[in-house]
Amino acid sequence: MSKFSDKLKMLIEESGLKIYKLAKEANLDRTTIHRSMTGERLPSLEFVKNLSNYLRLSPTEKIELFDLYSISKIGDTVYEQRKYIKEMIERIASIHTDGDNVLGKKALSVTGKINDENTVYQGQYIVNSLIRNVLEDEVVNNPSPKINITVPFKYSFLYDLLYQLYLGANGKINIKNIIRLRKTPLSLQYSNYNLEILSHVMPFAFSAGNGYQPYYFYDSYDSYGDISLLMPYYIITNTRVINLSTDFKTAVLYNNRNIVNVHQEIFDNAIINSTPLILQHVNCTDMLLSYLEATNNFGIITHVLEPQPCFSWYYTDNLMEQHLKQEIENRDAILKLLSHYYSGHKAYTRRPMSIFSIEGLNYFVNTGIIANLPTQFVIPFSVEERKMLLSKLKNDISNGIYEVYAANPSKFLIPICSIQIYNTKGMDLYSSNNNGTISSSLIEEKSIAEAFYDFFESIPDSDLVHNREETIRIIDSFTEQCNDLLCNNERPQSM
Repeated sequence: MSKFSDKLKMLIEESGLKIYKLAKEANLDRTTIHRSMTGERLPSLEFVKNLSNYLRLSPTEKIELFDLYSISKIGDTVYEQRKYIKEMIERIASIHTDGDNVLGKKALSVTGKINDENTVYQGQYIVNSLIRNVLEDEVVNNPSPKINITVPFKYSFLYDLLYQLYLGANGKINIKNIIRLRKTPLSLQYSNYNLEILSHVMPFAFSAGNGYQPYYFYDSYDSYGDISLLMPYYIITNTRVINLSTDFKTAVLYNNRNIVNVHQEIFDNAIINSTPLILQHVNCTDMLLSYLEATNNFGIITHVLEPQPCFSWYYTDNLMEQHLKQEIENRDAILKLLSHYYSGHKAYTRRPMSIFSIEGLNYFVNTGIIANLPTQFVIPFSVEERKMLLSKLKNDISNGIYEVYAANPSKFLIPICSIQIYNTKGMDLYSSNNNGTISSSLIEEKSIAEAFYDFFESIPDSDLVHNREETIRIIDSFTEQCNDLLCNNERPQSM
């Protein structure tokens, strides 16, 4: 018996229907219903859908039944990972990526004085105040602010503060963060541990600048909650060190150059023996070089999630020449890299699966702007070009050349960023916004890459996306929208 079979049995019993009558009236196989109730057999998803419709289940009952069905089919660990990744992707949409943030550089100030003579601090409020004062002083009063930390993300106050300071300084703080990852996260207790670490890193990765640098090492031991450890965590600035207890309620402040140097030496040695979690780039040339290197190291891109469908297969050298703005710096070099990058795409024997949002495609059709081609670099596409790209896209989907799915907005919200998956070997996160900020973060960590690959592989068989026929109809509707725009442009303007 499984939780799914138990739940199904309970729902059928509550309906008051006998299995024979239920099978006959719902036109379903009686033996399959019986074996599903006893846990001897896991039916098809279509069978469960038909059965749940006939039982007239409430929305809550349906969600629970289908969740239990998924768990029975793929296992608790994989189910929890896929669920967490979906939620993580949807949370990206709320990550603040606008360089003109609510703080602004001028808003940064030191809210309190630091008593360097009082070296021991106890109590959560007092320790929080100390950390706020020390970090604000470092960012405001040091021309080259530096913050090195070994504190776990469980200390949410520290990372909320650090993120606000990072935003306020437009990413111009040198932050190095050493973090632990689990060696074997594939157990139910720790199935999402490494993914949770990534979710804490993402706000920094999608912000302006590339000053935040996380490094990781593998360990099965979690020092949090180990009361035998005295002061296992520390924060280093240019002039101070703060040692922290495991519960973050006791701190020792040092303002001694020798002690700072000793801590920094230990930290630097730890960095040497750790691995960068993300490789971040914030200019166009470096990004393109990084993409080309990733393709060489990891192989072809297997999945792409973007606000709009991936049209790169239809970009010609002439089209890029026409749309790349003349005034941008290093234009010829960028144009050459773009040509090399997109020509490499055309050599793929199998195109990556593309997942896009209907809202994003609507924006492209009405503006000619593609999210991963920011307007500070690229001239928007004309209505005729938009229609041409949609026509090529539809033909390739219809002919089975290109696997493309529109996300179901009631089930899956796609953020304004791009995620590229390189098989099980790596992934790249790309974002841009209207003020000219662009960012690309390459992630190579094995367990994270494998979890994301598994999630994207599962998407076509889920309810997160529309199927191929529905996606084609959606594209047809936007092609008609282009026709309407062309007709409106051709109408003579009234005097």
